[in-house]
Amino acid sequence: MERDTVVQAGPGRYLHGAGTAGRLGELLRPYGTRWLVVTGRRSWDAAREAVEAGLRASGGQWAVVRYGGECSEEAALRVLDEAGPAWDAVVGVGGGKVLDLSKVVARALRVPLATVPTLASNCAATTPVAVVYGPDGAFKTSRVLEAPPAVTVVDDAILARAPWRYFVSGIGDTLAKPYEAAVGAGANLDVLARAGLALAELAGAVITAKGPAAVEQAVRGEVGPEAREVTDAVLLLGGMVGGVGGDACRAAAAHAVHNGLTLLAETHAALHGEKVAYGLLVQEVLLGHGADGVRRLAAVLRTLRLPDRWQALTGGRPLPDRRVLAEVARKSLAPDDTMHRMPRVITVEDVVEAFLEVERVAGGA
Repeated sequence: MERDTVVQAGPGRYLHGAGTAGRLGELLRPYGTRWLVVTGRRSWDAAREAVEAGLRASGGQWAVVRYGGECSEEAALRVLDEAGPAWDAVVGVGGGKVLDLSKVVARALRVPLATVPTLASNCAATTPVAVVYGPDGAFKTSRVLEAPPAVTVVDDAILARAPWRYFVSGIGDTLAKPYEAAVGAGANLDVLARAGLALAELAGAVITAKGPAAVEQAVRGEVGPEAREVTDAVLLLGGMVGGVGGDACRAAAAHAVHNGLTLLAETHAALHGEKVAYGLLVQEVLLGHGADGVRRLAAVLRTLRLPDRWQALTGGRPLPDRRVLAEVARKSLAPDDTMHRMPRVITVEDVVEAFLEVERVAGGA
């Protein structure tokens, strides 16, 4: 029996510009006038003035609930318990974990979701995917929900306040899209898989061409034309890859390695896209692209201020021993993770050897 085709291309409305948060209430009003804002302490500090002005302009009522630092089942239950059920829409204000938690809360309440990213650190603002962690910060599962956000509002004035490393993390996450989509789509000639791959390649091309200049603008606290274009590639194009192409285009070994790395305390200070970028180096080895493939990718990562070796990822710590790497490998090979999209069966030993080969090549780069 053939499966139904489901396309979740992106948010119902996507607004990007300076001051767009001022239109938030206007965009929410068709869904009702009672809005639950889910946010974090730093996120709310960065966006509160602009978001509240936008909500106030349309005469609605809202309450603010802050999350506890993780998108977890426990955090979602706490938000739902604190907020109660009587809301017309949820507004997620923050980075990826806040926005993913907002998706889980909106789904539980059965109401539409609006997202206001305070960081361009991944594509969470525009996708129906919620990445769920345990209370200890270890990856638990990824859920593809019924619909993407109804509204996404990207305000350059808010994003400009974010530390530049988060922008670089978003670039790392997006750079992985064409590499992973090519693996997942493989020889799939389905038109939607091809469309997802084309979107991934476009996002990657924007990152490669405009990313270095965009990163330097972010370091200076500026939002220039390159930074704006890269922001759209990270937030919108990156999210559309899986929304159009489906599961085959969403992730492969790089994200599976990221998920394995969440087991290690020494990687918890590294951001999502930084771990994904390192995972991409591991994926190159697993695909048999050899030392030259790793060196070429590592050179690109350096131009984008992304980690090109273990010490760059972990602040100078040495690579763990084989026993610890095997634990990471087993986590990355979980049956419900994305390593299975690789073109051959990958073993624990394959992943361990790939880590060691990345470091051998990086040490001689």
